[in-house]
Amino acid sequence: MISRKQHIPDIDFANFALGNIKNLFVQNKIYINEEYQRGDVWKQGQKVELIKSIFNSYSIGVLVLYINDKGQFEILDGQQRLLTIFKYVSDKIDLPEDVTKYSELEENDKIFLNGYSVYYLKLKSHNPETKEEDIVQTFLRLQEGSPLNKAEKINAYRGTFKDVFLQERISQPMFTLMQGDKRFRLRLLSAELLLLELESDFKNKIFPSIDLPTFKVVINKYRSKISDIKVKFFRGNLDYIYESMNMMLTALTPRDLIPLYLLISYLRKHRADNSNLKNELSVFIENILQELNSFVITDTKPPKGMPANRFKTLMEYKTQARGATTSESIKYRFDFFLSEFEKQHKIILKDTKRLHDKEQKRILYLRQKGICLECNKIIDFRIDGSAHHVLAHKDGGKTDDLTKAVLLHEKCHQKLEKRISKENQNNNLKLF
Repeated sequence: MISRKQHIPDIDFANFALGNIKNLFVQNKIYINEEYQRGDVWKQGQKVELIKSIFNSYSIGVLVLYINDKGQFEILDGQQRLLTIFKYVSDKIDLPEDVTKYSELEENDKIFLNGYSVYYLKLKSHNPETKEEDIVQTFLRLQEGSPLNKAEKINAYRGTFKDVFLQERISQPMFTLMQGDKRFRLRLLSAELLLLELESDFKNKIFPSIDLPTFKVVINKYRSKISDIKVKFFRGNLDYIYESMNMMLTALTPRDLIPLYLLISYLRKHRADNSNLKNELSVFIENILQELNSFVITDTKPPKGMPANRFKTLMEYKTQARGATTSESIKYRFDFFLSEFEKQHKIILKDTKRLHDKEQKRILYLRQKGICLECNKIIDFRIDGSAHHVLAHKDGGKTDDLTKAVLLHEKCHQKLEKRISKENQNNNLKLF
């Protein structure tokens, strides 16, 4: 049998006088840690009922506070109660007629209220090495009576995974344009995108669920380290979204942004040519948003001008988006965005073997009898020789197809590439 020992923290039982709570907030002795706390979320009725309970001398329960490294009372359970009391004594709550404002209380009533005892457990971590985890786990378990949503639970965990998604939520301008950050929704979106980036098999188009159990596994997996390369690529994908969409982000829902992110990541990883991707995405997402927002999910008939089969396809996408956290829903929405994008823009996948190897170059050398087909001079195979895709890689040229390859001097190859690039630019200018 495995020997296990209960975690026994240092606990003191004490109380605040209600009249001192405002000063404790003002002096920053009560600390709300926004790393995991959800802010002021109680509805008006809940706040009024708390004030009435205090007036009637009822218990409002016991708070749980943690003494942090700065000696502050960090709230693990009771934030809404303390905020309500602070706002009441500051006259910052709209009250019904049967509840008197704090500033208008009779002297005896104010004395009673100021002396009301707000009891709390003062928690000190028993082990400095596990302090951070103790705080998080205590906080999460205390909230089960007043459930946190998924975003709030994920936000409570600490480690590298949270550091990355939180930093992007704060610094990435795309999130500032999106609406609906109630109860950490945009932090959750940043976390969902990071999870999908790290755990998806883009080559085989296999995607994880983004439910809470999956998050717990991933948070633990990336508790101490995420490779700099993966973080940089993740940030690059977010930049693509922002730079290609900009103000259109104000009309995009998180449900639609997830498959868009996956589309961008997939194209950047596997498409041969993304030189015009931002412009392509801008046109694509504008078109698809217009269609998806031209009707609601309860409609039974397509909007004017939309064919019935197109309405059916778009309605199925909207229906699938309801199961937003399942791997099946995520894959369906990704496949939908990918197929819609491909209708507008050709997708040629990268050749997994990008460069010719030495044996392929030898075959080209012997086929050309050692002559560079650009300058018609001899190539010294021992020190020179650069293979050129006659059909460009971005246009679908395959390295193993030697019928569409030639061997050139390295310098000749560079000159040829510059000439081709210039010709392409001139051809593009003629189109305007």
